[in-house]
Amino acid sequence: MKNRLLLAVFALSAASLFSQKSVIYTQVKYDVDTVFPFNIPLLDIDSTTESNSREVLAIPKKGKKPTVIAFWLTTCMPCHRELATYTANYTEWQKKADFRMIAISTDFPHRFSHIAPIVREKQFPFEVYWDRDRLFRSVMPGELNGLPQVFIFDKEGKLAYRHKGFRPGDEVELFAKILELQ
Repeated sequence: MKNRLLLAVFALSAASLFSQKSVIYTQVKYDVDTVFPFNIPLLDIDSTTESNSREVLAIPKKGKKPTVIAFWLTTCMPCHRELATYTANYTEWQKKADFRMIAISTDFPHRFSHIAPIVREKQFPFEVYWDRDRLFRSVMPGELNGLPQVFIFDKEGKLAYRHKGFRPGDEVELFAKILELQ
């Protein structure tokens, strides 16, 4: 009897805990194009404008240039270090090479409100978007397993570089590849 009572109390406590902390997340069905510039909805950091990766990542007819995409999470400290390093070097890099840099957060919806404050506080000088539906996982090599990850697409939209994780000095390799693709 005592064991049944304890089991019932535990079950009710667990049910109460899970019902209070549950986050409902529904993946939207979407026809995703697996070729750059893909076909993935993106939101700006204030959620005021929805764009599509076809528009955001489009290769211009004139002035083609490599595109760097850095995937990150608000809870990922290596991601913060990586983006801080890119921020510190961005102006100098732009003087030496013609390229685009875009950071895309793959945070779950309950973390979306943290993106804009981080971007503003750290003063990221490049475009930042949110992959609301987390669809980039379905088109990027390795399914973005482990962040940060950075990819460079060449002037024609072909994948030219991929790097997972971040350690000081990785930015030197990244910029060398950007220069090589000029």
